[in-house]
Amino acid sequence: MEAIHDPTQGDLIVLMKLARELLRVNSVKAALKALWDSLQLLSPDDLLLTARCNRRDYCFHVNATGTVLRIGQKSRRLIEALGTSNLNSNTQTSQMIQLPEAFVITAAFTCGKICGRIALSWKSQPDQAQRAAMALPGIADLTGARLEGLIHQDHRESQLSAQCDSLVATQIHHEERLRTCELENTEARALATVDQLTGLQNRRGFLAKAEQCLILAQRQMLACAVIFVDVDGLKEINDRLGHAAGDALICCAGSMFSSALRHADVVARVGGDEFAAFTFDNASPTKIIDRISDRIAEFNAEKRHPFTLSLSIGVVICNAESSESLSEYLARADSEMYIHKRERQQL
Repeated sequence: MEAIHDPTQGDLIVLMKLARELLRVNSVKAALKALWDSLQLLSPDDLLLTARCNRRDYCFHVNATGTVLRIGQKSRRLIEALGTSNLNSNTQTSQMIQLPEAFVITAAFTCGKICGRIALSWKSQPDQAQRAAMALPGIADLTGARLEGLIHQDHRESQLSAQCDSLVATQIHHEERLRTCELENTEARALATVDQLTGLQNRRGFLAKAEQCLILAQRQMLACAVIFVDVDGLKEINDRLGHAAGDALICCAGSMFSSALRHADVVARVGGDEFAAFTFDNASPTKIIDRISDRIAEFNAEKRHPFTLSLSIGVVICNAESSESLSEYLARADSEMYIHKRERQQL
């Protein structure tokens, strides 16, 4: 093992060029590439740099092609050999070491909070070993000084990236939670306005949607009507056939009623045996009642259930120029329904 001192003028030029290149780089990998390029006149087979900074160990390996690699088995053996060579990590001179599988020139560096060692290896002792030994201490000092800043920069960028990732993950979590809450709220609102037995709107849903439809009709002078329906004989069906049959009757009544109306109309079960609808229909009340009655007749003709469906129907045509409210139209349609029911009972 031999110590070498004092770089030549040519080595100083190499140091100046390396210093200039190191000032230009902005990453550890780029610094290693600049270091490797500055050593090409010496034709090393491998470059190994080990460092400790802020209690963290770093180890970089550059192969003959200038590629920065993960530490391989060969580099591990070299590290182990250097670790047992009793070198003083604070020495300012380079040292040459003959190992069983390589000839190594190594130099240590210490700069601020970073210390470490650069090692160049050849398969056999090169002719330019003396020159490499003279130049390497200065090269090591320059590289160590730049690496300290770059490692701190990488550490800060890693911390910032981790913080950004954490913020993004938190934001995504909050967005997903908000979407889930919104979906739950939407489902809750939907359930709050839907009749569970028939799947139609309930009274709350009807009043909310039909009110908006009435406002639209009044603004655009559209023809519309409010229909009120009562299922005849529900109590008798419950008493004679049971409540399951009564529920089936309610479901059939809702289905027949809604099938006689348009898709855009608002249809609802507003009470135990009562239904209502808001329809954009320009037909007369008689024609609307006849259309619903025809659907009921078709249903009863099929005789698929142990009961006969019968509805009492009241229809009120809305006046687009009137200030009459939906509740008032609904009350009028209810009255018309009772008139229709009494007339049918008298037949």
